[in-house]
Amino acid sequence: MSDIYQKIRAMKVSEEIAEQIRTLIKEGKLRPGQKLPPERAFAQTLGVGRSSLREAMNTLATQGFIEIRKRQGIFVSNISDTLITDPLRQILKEDNSELPHLYELRKDIEMASAWLAAERRTPEDLIQIRQLLENMEQGVKNGAISLRDDLDFHLAIAHATRNFLRVHVLKNIFGLSGEFLGVVLGKLSRKPGNLPVICSHHRAIFEAIEARDKDQAREQMRTHLTWVEEKWRVVWEYEITPG
Repeated sequence: MSDIYQKIRAMKVSEEIAEQIRTLIKEGKLRPGQKLPPERAFAQTLGVGRSSLREAMNTLATQGFIEIRKRQGIFVSNISDTLITDPLRQILKEDNSELPHLYELRKDIEMASAWLAAERRTPEDLIQIRQLLENMEQGVKNGAISLRDDLDFHLAIAHATRNFLRVHVLKNIFGLSGEFLGVVLGKLSRKPGNLPVICSHHRAIFEAIEARDKDQAREQMRTHLTWVEEKWRVVWEYEITPG
């Protein structure tokens, strides 16, 4: 019976480093595309030797968590992109009638995200969400809302949940439906009154999250995404679906 057990060994320094970086990525504290500190400064910050740090970085690169770019530095990878988008992209390529189901999935994720964000958001999260909201409100005054600001607003709420997978799944849903979302936003922008409605929805979501009102945050997200869904279904029926 004793032969099923293995001796416990102390974790190597490089393994501790790698585990810390993985945790920071999963918690959203290190974000995709973010550059890590230079090797010498990073080793000093962590209180480790450069050889241990180098070994940890090689491990993380092999696992796909980071990307080492020659003469540029080390960057956090979009680790879930190909894992999630490639199979779904093939499905949508073969049958774009699945796009409404993708929106349904987005709606479920975002309503839950708003609820959790109201509970877990930090002051830094509020600053980020508010800035994106203000960007869109300024856009309304100029007659157009940036699709990037719109999607980043929703992603910032997902980041506030501290759920690594939630952020990446939502990001990939946006990536898969980005072209269609751009068409819909363009159509909405041309009809007077639509852009102020979008911003009023976003502000209501933000204020509920700021107030830590979880149920209200979820309900405001439901209201917003249901309204958008009604608009894009018209575009889908008359301009995207053949026949």
